Amino acid sequence: MLTSVAFFGIPLPLESAMFALLLVTAIVALPFWLWLSHRLGKHIAYIIGMVFWAGVQIGIFLVHPGQITLVLWMAFLAGLSVSAAHILPDAMFPDVIEWDELRTGRRQEGIYYGVKNFIRKLTGALAIFLALQVLGWFGYQTPPMGATNFEQTPITLTAIRLLIGPLGAVLLFSAVITAWFYPLTRERHARIRRLLGIRQSRRGEGK
Repeated sequence: MLTSVAFFGIPLPLESAMFALLLVTAIVALPFWLWLSHRLGKHIAYIIGMVFWAGVQIGIFLVHPGQITLVLWMAFLAGLSVSAAHILPDAMFPDVIEWDELRTGRRQEGIYYGVKNFIRKLTGALAIFLALQVLGWFGYQTPPMGATNFEQTPITLTAIRLLIGPLGAVLLFSAVITAWFYPLTRERHARIRRLLGIRQSRRGEGK
Protein backbone atom coordinates (compact mmCIF):
# COMPACT_ATOMS: atom_id res chain seq x y z
CA MET A 1 0.00 0.00 0.00
CA LEU A 2 1.20 3.52 -0.82
CA THR A 3 2.25 5.24 2.43
CA SER A 4 3.70 8.47 1.03
CA VAL A 5 2.92 10.89 -1.79
CA ALA A 6 4.68 13.84 -3.38
CA PHE A 7 3.26 17.19 -2.27
CA PHE A 8 4.59 20.01 -4.48
CA GLY A 9 7.51 17.70 -5.25
CA ILE A 10 8.17 16.94 -1.57
CA PRO A 11 7.65 13.31 -0.47
CA LEU A 12 5.40 13.25 2.59
CA PRO A 13 3.63 10.54 4.59
CA LEU A 14 0.11 10.11 3.27
CA GLU A 15 -1.59 11.59 6.35
CA SER A 16 0.76 14.60 6.31
CA ALA A 17 0.12 15.18 2.60
CA MET A 18 -3.63 14.96 3.18
CA PHE A 19 -3.61 17.53 5.98
CA ALA A 20 -1.22 19.78 4.06
CA LEU A 21 -3.53 19.71 1.04
CA LEU A 22 -6.55 20.47 3.23
CA LEU A 23 -4.87 23.42 4.97
CA VAL A 24 -3.37 24.91 1.81
CA THR A 25 -6.77 24.69 0.11
CA ALA A 26 -8.43 26.33 3.13
CA ILE A 27 -5.99 29.25 2.98
CA VAL A 28 -6.43 29.70 -0.77
CA ALA A 29 -10.24 29.63 -0.37
CA LEU A 30 -10.30 32.41 2.25
CA PRO A 31 -10.71 35.30 -0.23
CA PHE A 32 -13.65 33.52 -1.87
CA TRP A 33 -15.57 33.19 1.39
CA LEU A 34 -14.83 36.81 2.31
CA TRP A 35 -16.15 37.89 -1.09
CA LEU A 36 -19.24 35.69 -0.76
CA SER A 37 -19.98 37.00 2.75
CA HIS A 38 -19.91 40.58 1.44
CA ARG A 39 -22.08 39.57 -1.50
CA LEU A 40 -24.74 37.48 0.24
CA GLY A 41 -24.24 38.06 3.95
CA LYS A 42 -22.13 36.20 6.48
CA HIS A 43 -24.70 33.66 7.64
CA ILE A 44 -25.77 32.78 4.07
CA ALA A 45 -22.13 32.23 3.08
CA TYR A 46 -21.70 30.08 6.21
CA ILE A 47 -24.76 27.99 5.32
CA ILE A 48 -23.42 27.40 1.80
CA GLY A 49 -20.02 26.36 3.16
CA MET A 50 -21.46 23.96 5.73
CA VAL A 51 -23.89 22.32 3.30
CA PHE A 52 -21.01 21.75 0.88
CA TRP A 53 -18.83 20.35 3.67
CA ALA A 54 -21.63 18.05 4.85
CA GLY A 55 -21.84 16.64 1.33
CA VAL A 56 -18.10 15.98 1.41
CA GLN A 57 -18.42 14.23 4.77
CA ILE A 58 -21.13 11.96 3.41
CA GLY A 59 -18.85 11.18 0.47
CA ILE A 60 -16.06 10.21 2.87
CA PHE A 61 -18.19 7.28 4.02
CA LEU A 62 -17.78 5.79 0.54
CA VAL A 63 -13.97 5.86 0.71
CA HIS A 64 -12.30 2.49 1.21
CA PRO A 65 -8.70 1.56 2.10
CA GLY A 66 -6.30 1.99 -0.79
CA GLN A 67 -8.23 4.73 -2.60
CA ILE A 68 -5.41 7.26 -2.24
CA THR A 69 -6.47 9.57 -5.06
CA LEU A 70 -10.03 9.76 -3.74
CA VAL A 71 -8.74 10.53 -0.23
CA LEU A 72 -6.69 13.45 -1.57
CA TRP A 73 -9.66 14.75 -3.55
CA MET A 74 -11.80 14.61 -0.40
CA ALA A 75 -9.12 16.54 1.50
CA PHE A 76 -9.15 19.19 -1.22
CA LEU A 77 -12.95 19.48 -1.22
CA ALA A 78 -13.11 19.59 2.58
CA GLY A 79 -10.47 22.33 2.62
CA LEU A 80 -12.77 24.54 0.54
CA SER A 81 -15.22 24.65 3.44
CA VAL A 82 -12.82 24.47 6.38
CA SER A 83 -11.94 28.14 5.89
CA ALA A 84 -15.64 29.07 5.96
CA ALA A 85 -16.13 27.12 9.18
CA HIS A 86 -13.24 28.93 10.85
CA ILE A 87 -13.60 32.55 9.71
CA LEU A 88 -17.33 33.16 9.25
CA PRO A 89 -18.55 32.34 12.79
CA ASP A 90 -15.82 34.57 14.22
CA ALA A 91 -16.79 37.25 11.70
CA MET A 92 -20.42 37.09 12.88
CA PHE A 93 -19.51 37.20 16.56
CA PRO A 94 -18.72 40.96 16.72
CA ASP A 95 -22.16 41.63 15.19
CA VAL A 96 -23.72 39.92 18.20
CA ILE A 97 -21.61 42.05 20.56
CA GLU A 98 -22.76 45.23 18.81
CA TRP A 99 -26.39 44.10 19.05
CA ASP A 100 -25.90 43.53 22.78
CA GLU A 101 -24.30 46.98 23.11
CA LEU A 102 -27.31 48.58 21.43
CA ARG A 103 -29.67 46.67 23.72
CA THR A 104 -27.83 47.16 27.04
CA GLY A 105 -25.63 50.20 26.46
CA ARG A 106 -22.52 48.26 27.52
CA ARG A 107 -19.63 46.61 25.67
CA GLN A 108 -19.17 43.07 27.01
CA GLU A 109 -16.62 41.49 24.66
CA GLY A 110 -14.72 39.84 27.50
CA ILE A 111 -17.74 37.92 28.75
CA TYR A 112 -18.83 36.87 25.27
CA TYR A 113 -15.39 35.70 24.14
CA GLY A 114 -14.75 33.97 27.46
CA VAL A 115 -18.00 32.00 27.23
CA LYS A 116 -17.37 31.18 23.56
CA ASN A 117 -13.87 29.84 24.22
CA PHE A 118 -15.06 27.85 27.22
CA ILE A 119 -17.85 26.23 25.20
CA ARG A 120 -15.45 25.52 22.31
CA LYS A 121 -12.96 23.77 24.61
CA LEU A 122 -15.72 21.89 26.46
CA THR A 123 -17.40 20.60 23.29
CA GLY A 124 -14.02 19.70 21.75
CA ALA A 125 -13.07 17.64 24.80
CA LEU A 126 -16.52 16.00 24.89
CA ALA A 127 -16.36 15.12 21.19
CA ILE A 128 -12.92 13.51 21.58
CA PHE A 129 -14.09 11.55 24.64
CA LEU A 130 -17.22 10.24 22.90
CA ALA A 131 -15.34 9.37 19.70
CA LEU A 132 -12.72 7.41 21.63
CA GLN A 133 -15.43 5.58 23.56
CA VAL A 134 -17.24 4.60 20.35
CA LEU A 135 -14.01 3.43 18.72
CA GLY A 136 -13.22 1.37 21.81
CA TRP A 137 -16.64 -0.30 21.63
CA PHE A 138 -15.94 -1.27 18.02
CA GLY A 139 -12.54 -2.80 18.72
CA TYR A 140 -10.11 -0.02 17.79
CA GLN A 141 -6.51 -1.07 18.45
CA THR A 142 -3.68 1.39 19.00
CA PRO A 143 -0.92 0.76 16.42
CA PRO A 144 2.37 -0.50 17.90
CA MET A 145 5.16 2.01 18.37
CA GLY A 146 7.01 2.62 15.10
CA ALA A 147 4.46 0.81 12.93
CA THR A 148 4.03 2.28 9.44
CA ASN A 149 1.23 -0.08 8.38
CA PHE A 150 -1.46 -1.31 10.74
CA GLU A 151 -4.84 -2.64 9.70
CA GLN A 152 -7.94 -2.29 11.85
CA THR A 153 -10.80 -4.77 11.71
CA PRO A 154 -13.56 -4.16 9.12
CA ILE A 155 -16.10 -3.25 11.83
CA THR A 156 -13.65 -0.72 13.29
CA LEU A 157 -13.10 0.85 9.87
CA THR A 158 -16.87 1.07 9.38
CA ALA A 159 -17.22 2.82 12.75
CA ILE A 160 -14.48 5.31 11.82
CA ARG A 161 -16.18 6.06 8.49
CA LEU A 162 -19.55 6.49 10.23
CA LEU A 163 -18.08 8.92 12.77
CA ILE A 164 -16.30 11.00 10.14
CA GLY A 165 -18.95 10.73 7.43
CA PRO A 166 -22.69 10.62 8.26
CA LEU A 167 -22.31 11.69 11.90
CA GLY A 168 -20.07 14.58 10.90
CA ALA A 169 -22.64 15.58 8.28
CA VAL A 170 -25.43 15.53 10.89
CA LEU A 171 -23.45 17.89 13.12
CA LEU A 172 -22.80 20.21 10.18
CA PHE A 173 -26.48 20.23 9.24
CA SER A 174 -27.34 21.15 12.83
CA ALA A 175 -25.05 24.17 12.42
CA VAL A 176 -26.86 24.99 9.15
CA ILE A 177 -30.23 24.93 10.92
CA THR A 178 -28.90 27.22 13.65
CA ALA A 179 -27.47 29.65 11.08
CA TRP A 180 -30.74 29.62 9.12
CA PHE A 181 -32.51 31.22 12.11
CA TYR A 182 -29.65 33.67 12.80
CA PRO A 183 -31.54 36.99 13.11
CA LEU A 184 -28.74 39.48 12.38
CA THR A 185 -28.95 39.84 8.63
CA ARG A 186 -26.71 42.26 6.76
CA GLU A 187 -29.49 44.88 6.71
CA ARG A 188 -30.23 44.55 10.44
CA HIS A 189 -26.55 44.77 11.30
CA ALA A 190 -26.22 47.94 9.20
CA ARG A 191 -29.14 49.43 11.14
CA ILE A 192 -27.53 48.44 14.46
CA ARG A 193 -24.28 50.15 13.48
CA ARG A 194 -26.18 53.25 12.38
CA LEU A 195 -28.05 53.45 15.69
CA LEU A 196 -24.83 52.94 17.64
CA GLY A 197 -23.25 55.75 15.64
CA ILE A 198 -26.16 58.08 16.51
CA ARG A 199 -25.87 57.14 20.19
CA GLN A 200 -22.13 57.79 20.24
CA SER A 201 -22.63 61.16 18.50
CA ARG A 202 -25.17 62.21 21.12
CA ARG A 203 -22.81 61.19 23.88
CA GLY A 204 -20.05 63.24 22.25
CA GLU A 205 -22.33 66.26 22.02
CA GLY A 206 -23.30 65.83 25.65
CA LYS A 207 -19.67 66.23 26.67
